Amino acid sequence: MTELPKRSDMDAVLGPLRQEIDDLDVKILDLIQSRAKRAIELGKLKKKSSFPIMDLSRERQVITRITANPTEPGEGLGPEAVMGIFTEIIKACRAAQAPTKVSFLGPAGTFSHAAALQQFGRLAQFIPCDDLAQVFAVAESGEAEFALVPFENTTEGIVGQTLDLISKTDLRVQAMLNLKVSLTLMSAHGDLGKIKVISSHPQALAQCRNWLALNMPGVELRPTVSSAAGATMALSDDSCAVIGHPSLATFYNLTVMSGDLQDFQHNQTCFLVFSREDAMPNTNDRTLIWFSAPHNSGSLYKCLQPLAEAGVNLTRLHSRPNVDSPWEYLFFLELDGHFQDPKVIGALKALEAETEECHVVGSYHMVEDSKLSAAPKAQPNPY
Repeated sequence: MTELPKRSDMDAVLGPLRQEIDDLDVKILDLIQSRAKRAIELGKLKKKSSFPIMDLSRERQVITRITANPTEPGEGLGPEAVMGIFTEIIKACRAAQAPTKVSFLGPAGTFSHAAALQQFGRLAQFIPCDDLAQVFAVAESGEAEFALVPFENTTEGIVGQTLDLISKTDLRVQAMLNLKVSLTLMSAHGDLGKIKVISSHPQALAQCRNWLALNMPGVELRPTVSSAAGATMALSDDSCAVIGHPSLATFYNLTVMSGDLQDFQHNQTCFLVFSREDAMPNTNDRTLIWFSAPHNSGSLYKCLQPLAEAGVNLTRLHSRPNVDSPWEYLFFLELDGHFQDPKVIGALKALEAETEECHVVGSYHMVEDSKLSAAPKAQPNPY
């Protein structure tokens, strides 16, 4: 057996460097507190001037600047570590400016919860909701400043209910974020041989079709309203497992049996953040609108033609049945530019002239794929 060094010997060798680290920790904390005080002052000025507290474009500028000069390997922290540290500092300082309340599709442990945590930080107050309608309603009532909702998945497509609710709300879209999806199989005991039922949200089950067919043939797939609901089933039934975010294992005391089940490794889910305020114009903005077109030949072409003539790039186009008018449709359109940009203003006026109804939902800064926030290897289930 190797003889361990004596504590006194370690203190003699390591003590001076440890004291330097202790002194640096005090200085770092003092600087962070000074930054928080300046952030609080900024928050007061924003409130006085009716500016939004959350300015994602400014936060991204800070991160870009602070990671612009990477440290050589072995000489300090790399860009990803620096980004992680400053992202948390920025979120904490934002929370110091004003308490942030966020409604999301709960309960805790779902991908929506993880997306809310990534966007707002752990100091925000999160309000889990039973369905997407409640997520919007809580923010509309003023109980929450922000509402975070799933919008689109790269393999399963658009979230139809979100589009339906967007057409009914007066909230303004503030931000868009994309998160990679990595799904995990969990149970109360960890014994794969006992599993006869696998439960989760239908989207999560659909995103693991190939893995389930290959590894769990004959096992019943049982859809639930959320992956968290599936976790509850797994807790009460040893024959049941759940697919979802690995944090469910922590929240529900489950055992992870297998990870990275998703059929497409580049799968992502896009979320939208809504509030009662508009986002400030910045570079790389996109605008979301919805409109209804006359029910006659060529009407959609006539609606979109002004955008092409104005040189405005169309990035998304989805249609949904108009629940107020059977066999008619609403069109949801995303385009490059902020709705206050002169070119976009002209294009939207021309579009509005061709539509029966046209509504600008708001604008948000679009993060390029190469600049997406680094997601942990095992990210949560989209719902």
